[in-house]
Amino acid sequence: MVSRSYLWAIISVVVFSISSAAAEPFSPLQDSDLPYHIQADTLRYDDARKTYRARGHVTITRGDQTLKADAVDFNDQTKEADAWGDVRFFSGKDWLTGSRIQINLDTGTGTLYDGSLFIQESHFYIRGDEIHKTGEDSYYVKDGRFTTCDGASPAWEITGKDLRLTAEGYGTAKHLALRARSIPVLYAPFLLFPAKRKRQSGLLMPQIGDSNRNGFEYNQPFFWAIGESSDATFYEHYMADRGLKHGVEYRYVSAPESKGAAMYDFLYDRQIDDGTSSFEGFRGDDEDRLNRKRWWLRTRSDQELPAGFKAKLDLDLVSDQDYLREFDKGYTGYERTDRYFLKAFGRGLDDRTDTVRLNQLNVNRTWEQYSLNADLRWYDNVIVRKNDDPDATLQRLPYVQLEGSKQSLYDTPLYFDLQASYDYFWRDFGTRGHRTDMHPRLYYPLTLFKYLDFEPSLGVRETLWQVEKYENEDPKGKDRFESRTLFDYKGDLSTEFSRVFNVTGHTLDKIKHAVRPQVVYEYVPVPNQEDYPYFEGIDRIEEKNLVTYSITNNFTARMGAGSQPDAKTALEGESEEEGLPSKYRYYDFCRIKFTQSYDIIEARRSTDGSGTRRPFSDIKGEVEFKMSRHLDLDGDVTWSPYDGEYKSYNAILALGNKRGDSAWMDYRYTQDSSESILAKVNVKLLDPFSASWQYERNLKDAQDIEMVVGFNYEPQCWSLSVRYTRDSTIDSREFFVEISLHGLGKIGL
Repeated sequence: MVSRSYLWAIISVVVFSISSAAAEPFSPLQDSDLPYHIQADTLRYDDARKTYRARGHVTITRGDQTLKADAVDFNDQTKEADAWGDVRFFSGKDWLTGSRIQINLDTGTGTLYDGSLFIQESHFYIRGDEIHKTGEDSYYVKDGRFTTCDGASPAWEITGKDLRLTAEGYGTAKHLALRARSIPVLYAPFLLFPAKRKRQSGLLMPQIGDSNRNGFEYNQPFFWAIGESSDATFYEHYMADRGLKHGVEYRYVSAPESKGAAMYDFLYDRQIDDGTSSFEGFRGDDEDRLNRKRWWLRTRSDQELPAGFKAKLDLDLVSDQDYLREFDKGYTGYERTDRYFLKAFGRGLDDRTDTVRLNQLNVNRTWEQYSLNADLRWYDNVIVRKNDDPDATLQRLPYVQLEGSKQSLYDTPLYFDLQASYDYFWRDFGTRGHRTDMHPRLYYPLTLFKYLDFEPSLGVRETLWQVEKYENEDPKGKDRFESRTLFDYKGDLSTEFSRVFNVTGHTLDKIKHAVRPQVVYEYVPVPNQEDYPYFEGIDRIEEKNLVTYSITNNFTARMGAGSQPDAKTALEGESEEEGLPSKYRYYDFCRIKFTQSYDIIEARRSTDGSGTRRPFSDIKGEVEFKMSRHLDLDGDVTWSPYDGEYKSYNAILALGNKRGDSAWMDYRYTQDSSESILAKVNVKLLDPFSASWQYERNLKDAQDIEMVVGFNYEPQCWSLSVRYTRDSTIDSREFFVEISLHGLGKIGL
């Protein structure tokens, strides 16, 4: 049985129908200075009435607008036209037809009888016995029908009587009905709605659902158009078994590079997870969730500053460790928020399972060869904060980094780059202090024997610490100053040889195979570091005496222009002439690389008669293969030469075809750690049917994570989507149905 709330939700799609219906076909015929052109089988002029009387195949044009009919009386002074008999009026790509039209061609006001309007932008039809344009932006339709379906018998339409509306204002309609193939489905005696093309305040389409954890759900958004550069949306999300979740979203754009969005949700939850109640928590989560006041604040903001500086603000604060996993769907859910932030700001959210979440204020400036980043980084440890435990989370307040890209050193054959940083590490409990690190590197590239590229380099790392507070009493006292100087050496030897093969294919005629062997030697002598403070990362530098060798195979195809849009590189000897378009495209379709290292320190390590040395690292293989837009494979594997076993292997395979079928699989394996698979399949069945399937499983623990089965029916002007989701991590089962009337909106339950 369909709920009453759901019926009224569907009726509300009329809001969207009028929003899409612009009045362009009734607009005035272009600039008043443009002349009219009249053509007809017979044309005479009534001087007394100042009227042209045109009969037979009449056409009146002005600019890109045209009126056609069997007969037209056109007053040359008032610009009023009375046309009848197969009336057709065109304005750009919009048009109207009817049995008769009385219209003022200058003002655009008039009446269309037994007519139809078509708005190209929204593919929208309005049909009525009488369609009146009563003013510059006002309309009246006596008996109206609205649809986005083609044909005389549309799959759906909305009918109503005495429709009155004002563009960018409001409208009313009586006896409104949603019909499917002329059969009434839903009815409303009266409706007041906004008739808008621009952003305007009002109710948006609700989301309706049902699940075993939340019960019946109804999420109603209200949009507030604050001004041209800002807006807000308010959400009231009713969950029968959980309570009422309130949400607000604010967005603004003050300049092309200055914009922001802030969102906040609050729920007083009827359910807790104490490990004993019937309400189950998350599998593998050792922390109970006892709080009833649950909330989530997140923001992204970009701001232009003077002198070429830019600022970015990211906030992500959540009440408990389960919130983002429980409420990950819908208008205010994690998935939608993450997609929006990534699209609008290029920065998404931390993973929903992360219990330590980054909050950051960044100020940056980029020059041609240098970049400066200054951060205030606050890591919010959700579980520690919730339990009110001593917080030893390390904060960087601030973190300043200066980077210089590799560049020539004046007019010498030398090159250099630079990395420098300053940190102030603060935490509520534990060691605090300052750290400054400078790491310039000098390069001297050479060519040996005409074929070998050799680049030795020398780096110097100077690190300074000043510690203000220690976790425990330190015998050396507070405010201790420490410094460390390190040298590191690196030699990079490589070459490349290639061959071009002629092949026979419909669009492919040559393939270039390039082989690049490379040997890199790294030497980092490190003194004893036990007395130095430790905050993170570079406070402990790993000693190195390492040789890494690799071989990379790159394959490039030459195709006829237009065959493959992803051109990347050119084959040797096949460059374009300057200023002339090439008749070929070049595409890197495959890369295969093998890498292994030899650790000299490990080879020299004393075993004292116990154990064995293992100087050779695991062999790592990588492959990237993309011969066309329909086949994409990325994979890597590591193999131990000592154990004779694969330590890990991962693969992502994507397949597709021109019809729209697709398959995607992500398989990951790490020995003694994890093994999982994620698969997605979309199949175009007999048009317009399609089906989808998604499955994620933890193979190591033999546990399902999530399964989604979907079915979609999409004819020309509407669609029906059915989706079943089973999330085993929270024992959630959700059934979702979505009806979309194209051009109007979506209804989900």
